Amino acid sequence: MTARQLSDGTEDGTVLGQNSADKLSFYGATPVARQAATLSAAITAGATTGATNAALLEMYNALKALGLVS
Repeated sequence: MTARQLSDGTEDGTVLGQNSADKLSFYGATPVARQAATLSAAITAGATTGATNAALLEMYNALKALGLVS
């Protein structure tokens, strides 16, 4: 089976979705809108272990919702 390309070969790139409300998914997951990263500021040089773990869990859950990790 030949894979289908999403790109049209232009140097401008390829966009998926027109705005943050457009829903996307991968690998058969239910499409979801763009996830807000509320804890991303916790990943700093002075972040506590708990804050860093919470931010990592938030990112994992966003990737899982998209179907990119299981």
